Amino acid sequence: MRLLPAVVSLSLTVALAYYVYIPLPETIQEPWRLMMLDVGFRTTMHLASLKAWLGFDHYIQSLRQSTEGFEDIMQGMCSSQSEGGVMPGVKVCDITFAGVPVRVYEPPAGGEGHLRRGLMFIHGGGWALGTTKKGSYDVINRMLSDELNTVVVSVEYRLYPEVNFPVPYLDCLAAAKHFLSAEVRARYAIDPERIAVSGDSAGGNLAAAVAQEISTDDTMSVKFSVQALIYPVLQALDFNTPSYLQNQHIPILYRPIMVRFWLQYFGADLSLLPQLLANNHSSLQHSNITPELRARVDWTVLLSPKHKKNYKPVIVEKGSQGGAREVPGLLDVRASPLLAGPEVLGLGCHGNRRPLLGRLPRCFSFVTWPMEFEVGKRAVRVTLDWLQKNL
Repeated sequence: MRLLPAVVSLSLTVALAYYVYIPLPETIQEPWRLMMLDVGFRTTMHLASLKAWLGFDHYIQSLRQSTEGFEDIMQGMCSSQSEGGVMPGVKVCDITFAGVPVRVYEPPAGGEGHLRRGLMFIHGGGWALGTTKKGSYDVINRMLSDELNTVVVSVEYRLYPEVNFPVPYLDCLAAAKHFLSAEVRARYAIDPERIAVSGDSAGGNLAAAVAQEISTDDTMSVKFSVQALIYPVLQALDFNTPSYLQNQHIPILYRPIMVRFWLQYFGADLSLLPQLLANNHSSLQHSNITPELRARVDWTVLLSPKHKKNYKPVIVEKGSQGGAREVPGLLDVRASPLLAGPEVLGLGCHGNRRPLLGRLPRCFSFVTWPMEFEVGKRAVRVTLDWLQKNL
């Protein structure tokens, strides 16, 4: 009988270690901290899925409530440090642009000739999570406004499951057009030649799509001069690119989770996930995916040998029957900006080509405790320095 508690304890310890430990490349910094963060995220997702299975709530809504509640607790614990020390000169105001909620950050100083830079920032989160009004995105936007002397407009676009594509895109487009209007530029003393749009991950997707639409809109006299796209997701035809495969087992955004975010965004059947992981949805049998479209997402041409490494393209001869018909929006450039024609890709921003800051690690928002990582701080610094130089 004395042996039983020891066996149970050992079994629980082994099970816990198996749940926590993930083999990570040697290049990953602060690996144990990342593992613990991943444990928290995976546990929250499992609990949210359980609640959804029991019929209490949609799993994304449960996940959102849990993460936002945790952020509120952390903000309360660190209030004396964060409220008093985070860019106290930046004026913050929550208003609407063309009916879309936005948060405006105004720097304390003026610019050359009393005109300042302008920046629209669109947060990531798989079109389902995230907010600009608390946590890391709020801290980052305050930094952008203060250090760059920039009027930052951060968009609170609607999220899944309340809406699907193209609603988040349309929210961001409406806010962007209002931001670029003469009325708003005059109100905030913004230089019409120095207005950028930026976003990370799904936010980078929305930023690119909005900039492309505005670049071809002849009714818009002022357009974005710069795009700063931070590891944006730009296409949904190939989920076996080197970046997807290289990072498929790296916390916290695993490849199946990213594909699930895409399916949710499109309002498609989640049971299609294995088909998309195998690229069956874009097999050669689908005539509506023309050779020209395939060429636009051909990473063997787009990437340098350094980034192609030894990966081989996954081209399926005959896959699922439905393809694009089962995934509405799959070939829509508003959802997959990389599918736009070369004439549009070249006009993504007025006067300057876009930077694709895809080489940054997927941790742009990891700058506030307990998700505070040095690599996240460096990613934000790289973005700040690039905008300082190019905007």
